[in-house]
Amino acid sequence: MDAFDFLETLPTATLERLYADPWACQAIFQALPPLAQQFVMRLLASNAAVPRELLSQWVVPEPGEEKRMPPQFHASLQKLEGLRVFVDQDGAYRPHPTFQKQLMKMLIYCLLLQYALSNLGGSPWEQGRLHLPKDPENTFTAADLETYARSRWDSVLHYMVGSTAVQEPPQSVVDILLRYEFMLKDIHVQMWIFMLEYIRTLDNTGTLKQEDILQFLFQISYCQTGEYYAVADLTDTQRLLLGDFIDFGLLFRKRPNSDRFYTTSLAVNLIFGGSTGQKRSHVNLTSSFAGVRAGIKSQVDPRQAPAVDHGAQLLVVVETNFKIYAYTTSTLHIAMLSVFVDIVARLPNMAIGFITRESLRSALIHGISAQQIYDFLMKHAHPKMRHNTPVIPENIADQIYLWERERNRVNFIDGILFDGFNTKDDYENVRDYAKNLKVLTWSDPIHFRLSISSTGIEDVRHYIQNQLSRA
Repeated sequence: MDAFDFLETLPTATLERLYADPWACQAIFQALPPLAQQFVMRLLASNAAVPRELLSQWVVPEPGEEKRMPPQFHASLQKLEGLRVFVDQDGAYRPHPTFQKQLMKMLIYCLLLQYALSNLGGSPWEQGRLHLPKDPENTFTAADLETYARSRWDSVLHYMVGSTAVQEPPQSVVDILLRYEFMLKDIHVQMWIFMLEYIRTLDNTGTLKQEDILQFLFQISYCQTGEYYAVADLTDTQRLLLGDFIDFGLLFRKRPNSDRFYTTSLAVNLIFGGSTGQKRSHVNLTSSFAGVRAGIKSQVDPRQAPAVDHGAQLLVVVETNFKIYAYTTSTLHIAMLSVFVDIVARLPNMAIGFITRESLRSALIHGISAQQIYDFLMKHAHPKMRHNTPVIPENIADQIYLWERERNRVNFIDGILFDGFNTKDDYENVRDYAKNLKVLTWSDPIHFRLSISSTGIEDVRHYIQNQLSRA
């Protein structure tokens, strides 16, 4: 679940309060599918509700006599309704009033700053940052902050694999990590999963509201990596979050009473990097980590932190006999491999092991998927392996997925059961319509019952209503 999928699970009242922030509205707009963005822009200056039929006239139908709407049309409306960006009024849509107002405000703001519509820009707290005096002794490069952020997150990864190379992360971090095994995911996805549980924990305990934390994260995502911003511009709630975000490695503050804080690439890329693979920062992210101390309240100067060993790469050779050769000097890399590989030998710069049914099953039990393991092996494949086609031997890839399917023999599909048809013709007409839309998941011709996937419920419901009105 990425940041925007999570928003769809929130109550309407929570989204109402979140949409009062223009930066959140801008981020949500940018995350919408292209067709959904077109719908929003066309209705942004209108206060009238637009029927669904009119929206369909703005889209080129699929070839054929039936003139069916393309899947993008249904997916876009579903996303707009899920995020409550569009309000459904008896089959007609209008933009959410608060979202509409705040997005319009951001568009005007960006135009005044001469930003192109395709590259909405600007940064929160910009005015306060410009008024801060320059302090040469407190300037940090993007590389310094990257090292600091990776060092903090490295302590989390070491803890999760049971490594003793570094001290444990803060207790607040440990409490959140107890249920998660996400070692093989991209670092931004790792951080988002962690932050998602952090948001839920604070909301469940009544410490802070979800929309307050999300608002802060959305605003940070529009900051510049490596720049400093004034603490005085933060709200009281955001100042409370500042300390935790420093512990997580998202932000940096040299001293507890410093008048400024710095953003890291992990913070700026958290919302977009954890969902679509986009990265707002152009800082090169290293693929290795190094151990540092992560005290619960310590304020580490990134320039004084132990240097990250950028040369400690992980290069993996996978043979057709399930044997793994891992070239690395990092204990963390070895620990990560041992999640799904049975390590049988270790040398100063190499580890040797086998992918076995038992080792893979252990990884699957802890929530790691076959796709994640395959992606991990592809990401760290040795350069000589990349000349092969395919890179990972087919028998290895196939067996990894087969072992996963042993545990996933039943596939659950969300849907709605339709029954109570009066005649066989009524049933068959609806069934055929749903089948043409490719939303029919199951049918029972004896008892006149069928199941429709969640993406096609509204279309089938409208079709049934039209059929009844003609009868």
